Amino acid sequence: MTKKLLSLILALLMLIPMAVACAETPTEEGGTSENPAATTVAPAGSDETPDSTELISNTLPGDLKFGGETVVFLSRDSAFVNDEISVDDMNGSMVNDAVYKRNEKVQEQLDVVFDSIKITGDNYVVSTELRNAANNGETYFDIAANSTYSTIMYTGENILLDLTDCEYLDLDAVYWSQGFNQHASIGDSQYLATGAIAISLFRYMFVTFYNKNMLESAQYENLYDVVDEKRWTLDYQIQLSKDLYKDNDGSGSVSEGDAVGFATSTVLYVDPYWSSCDIPIITKDADNLLEFNLDKERLSNVVDKLITLYHESDAWVDNSSGDDGKQNALGSLFGSGLVGTTTMRLCSVETQQFISMQDEYGVIPVPKYDEAQDKYYTYLHDQFTSVGIPSALVSDEEKVQMLGAVLEAMALESYKSVVPAYYETALKGRYLEDSESWRMLDMIYENVKVDAGVLYTKSLESIHQMPRDMVKNGRNSVSSTVQRVVARIEKNLLPALLEDLLALQK
Repeated sequence: MTKKLLSLILALLMLIPMAVACAETPTEEGGTSENPAATTVAPAGSDETPDSTELISNTLPGDLKFGGETVVFLSRDSAFVNDEISVDDMNGSMVNDAVYKRNEKVQEQLDVVFDSIKITGDNYVVSTELRNAANNGETYFDIAANSTYSTIMYTGENILLDLTDCEYLDLDAVYWSQGFNQHASIGDSQYLATGAIAISLFRYMFVTFYNKNMLESAQYENLYDVVDEKRWTLDYQIQLSKDLYKDNDGSGSVSEGDAVGFATSTVLYVDPYWSSCDIPIITKDADNLLEFNLDKERLSNVVDKLITLYHESDAWVDNSSGDDGKQNALGSLFGSGLVGTTTMRLCSVETQQFISMQDEYGVIPVPKYDEAQDKYYTYLHDQFTSVGIPSALVSDEEKVQMLGAVLEAMALESYKSVVPAYYETALKGRYLEDSESWRMLDMIYENVKVDAGVLYTKSLESIHQMPRDMVKNGRNSVSSTVQRVVARIEKNLLPALLEDLLALQK
């Protein structure tokens, strides 16, 4: 790895504290302002970029040992997450081997033995086990690593222990996501954590990929310049989609084989615009408690623009079933060289469609609402992994403290070795020589923004999913459908959620 590349990777790693959300704090006027503590990073290439290999934990004593105790992890056996917590052996893959070596190092450091249970099933398979363990007092696993949205929604059922009670766990450290802490914590407590320990935190960020060859052939302007000049907006994306469309088969409508300026899909692929267009749902008050703060007018305007983008800009809209099906379909379309831009998760670069793509591609943020919006914001797919300790272990204080130490050591070592390995694997061959894409990635990571309204969406009538059907069907019903849900959230759902969460702290 070159010195320049290492410096860039370390600079990006400094952005981990902001992953998941640009931390915000209430102002006297009832709005929000960015928390300066969450945005202080060394710039890429800066002399202040730290050597992550020299970083140590402030809470782990050097002689801390646990006498060969076994630690059992419960996690998902699913694509893009099944290599985060454990792997069977070294296999020559950079990420796989980094995870294996991390686990070996932590086991030796703390004198513990890791065991892993990976289960297949739907998005709730691990949270179901957590709930059963809490109800039945089962202690066959010690640490749960699971999809955040399908776990955090059950926090009020007392399924997890308060991580702030773990003396060896330093959640303020750079290798834990401070943005997540700000949005997932309630009052003085926090039950899930994420950061460098979960590379899905990086894999699941939505970005815009664009085909450099196609845009250059069309003599279209450089999209890096458009981003830098603050012109990369939804309106610009709509116009680009129209400009690049070519009816190759003469059918008079978008069909397979046509060249399109934009390819997208329904359901999940509507969600990124919550963040990119800066539409808040839930904020925090001065006591770190949840406050409903949806900007319905802005949401309605964005839905109108998305309906135009999906239905009136000659875009290709894929309707494959399931998240994986949609990703594969979009990846194949983009890889064919007939798509100018597409919005996908960063993990797409690990798929064969991107690996075998002949054209060169670049990466830029998802477009913002308008030119007046000050920043580009990044949405994180809510299935990124967070970790917690099951409440069934509440009576075993010594074990709980050991588990806090294990999580701390794993997060630190992941920061040092696993995340850099992922970057080199994910970006090698495409971004490595493209300094502009590196710079764009820096911007994308720096401005990740997902609010508690998305994290707790299932407890709030899935409000963040409502624009999906509106965009798919081409009918804006924010003023009617969403307004009815808002009334129920404000009167019943949010107060009930807060009551359950606060009851855990009594």
